[in-house]
Amino acid sequence: MDFIKIKKIFILALAIPTAFLSIAAIISFANKPNIKNINIPDMTNIQFLSSNNDTKDIIEQTKPSSFSYELIGYRFGEKDSSAILKKGNKEYVVAKGQKLEGIYELIEVNENEVIFRNQGKLYKIENLVGK
Repeated sequence: MDFIKIKKIFILALAIPTAFLSIAAIISFANKPNIKNINIPDMTNIQFLSSNNDTKDIIEQTKPSSFSYELIGYRFGEKDSSAILKKGNKEYVVAKGQKLEGIYELIEVNENEVIFRNQGKLYKIENLVGK
């Protein structure tokens, strides 16, 4: 092969991706985003209307009927402690300071028991794991 044929093949190999990328750039410029105006209401004119009966119903519905979790595993130490609990067919991993299902806060994990707190009430689960 002579030098001119190699040069033409090399230029063709570079021209095909260049043409593709140039066409893609032109298409992307043609596809402008459709910007719509959103009317945001004035925050000073918002009124919150609710009755006390509605909030009491919501609170009563979210209260759990009983604390019926089974301890299936735990890890305790000076810094990191966690518990693995089971209720029905669901399993939960809760670290110390976190809340179980957003309700019960894990307070303490030790060899004898796991303690949760909800609104001033303490819930203790006896630790029978590995015994």
